[in-house]
Amino acid sequence: AALQAIPIAGRFVLDVGTGSGILALAAKELGARAALGIDCDADAIQSARENLPLNPTLDQVTFAVAALGVTALPVADVVVANLTGALLVRSAAVLQGLTTAGGHLIVSGLLDLERDDVCDAFLDLDLAWEQRENEWIGLCFKKSDRPTGTVGATGP
Repeated sequence: AALQAIPIAGRFVLDVGTGSGILALAAKELGARAALGIDCDADAIQSARENLPLNPTLDQVTFAVAALGVTALPVADVVVANLTGALLVRSAAVLQGLTTAGGHLIVSGLLDLERDDVCDAFLDLDLAWEQRENEWIGLCFKKSDRPTGTVGATGP
């Protein structure tokens, strides 16, 4: 639902914790220019790759075994992270760094009781969308398109 709530046409999407690859595939179906799904679990990546031929009209979708915070990853206009609340909190800085200025970070996989901790971890971003389904929460943050840093830090 969050992918449908933001502008996605022509954008590059990074799906962190891709599992079956459904979010990367959905992003491409919704008009993303390209999508890369990563997961640290080789079996998950195998499953995602097996889903590619089931979607023959979708191109520019790739999957790779990669560890968040260890593997060099490209920045993306939209980052989707379906991870536990605790892992989202621990990975907040990395996920924000992977999101382009003006881009969106969609997080899911967290429980209602983890919501406030996750929101606190992403205080530098604006909460743009939120949805609950039973005890599960989905959040979409928008990263400012303004440069960050200290005022006057650009030099003479």
